[in-house]
Amino acid sequence: MTTRRDFIKGSSLVLAGSFFKADQFQFLARPSSVIVIGAGFSGLAAANYLKKKRLKVTVLEARNRIGGRVYSFPIEGENLVVELGAEWVGDSHERIKQLCDEFKLELFDNRFDTHLVYKGKYYGKDQWRYSENWKGKWDSLIKSYGKMTDVQKRELDKYDWWRYLVNNGCDGMDLDLRELLDSTDFGESIRHVSAFAALAEYAESSEKNEMDYKIRGGNGQLAVKLAERIGMENILLEHG
Repeated sequence: MTTRRDFIKGSSLVLAGSFFKADQFQFLARPSSVIVIGAGFSGLAAANYLKKKRLKVTVLEARNRIGGRVYSFPIEGENLVVELGAEWVGDSHERIKQLCDEFKLELFDNRFDTHLVYKGKYYGKDQWRYSENWKGKWDSLIKSYGKMTDVQKRELDKYDWWRYLVNNGCDGMDLDLRELLDSTDFGESIRHVSAFAALAEYAESSEKNEMDYKIRGGNGQLAVKLAERIGMENILLEHG
């Protein structure tokens, strides 16, 4: 009977999303088998890489499905897939794009312009905008992010995003628009979002906020292709 100690000694434990790069493990003895924790994109990609190196890989996933925070839900009879989890592939997401190319998955352009109904009035995609005063201030805030020290970022993290905007002169329709759009991005009121997290998100992303592409058939198709390559027999679900 294999004991817990023997099991751990005979296997290498790899945490998906580890801070270590692959080449930093080269000084270690080659493991006989590898356990990957999590069947999200990071875990599956790690397992796929290790299998290419001809290592025995087992993926442990607590949920009853693969994909992690990516969850593509098909609507039966409608030829429609709804993304209930991570929705976009940004143009800057080079690794995801490489994997899509490897598995011949089509990325289609999903960028769009926003129409608006504000206080009972409809505005077309080119008919609404922030005030010139706020646009100038916003550009200044975005540029200042790149010059912030770690101490300043930690201080910023003490504020919520709504308070930060107000303190920097955002009010009226400008504030209403930011609250509407930004709360949609974060999935909750911007009074509950860290000012640092929000500023970093907008300063480091594209103009379309990385909402550039989707995978044809659902983003979960990438998880399916990775799992097929790894072998579902090597992915153990409901193993928390």
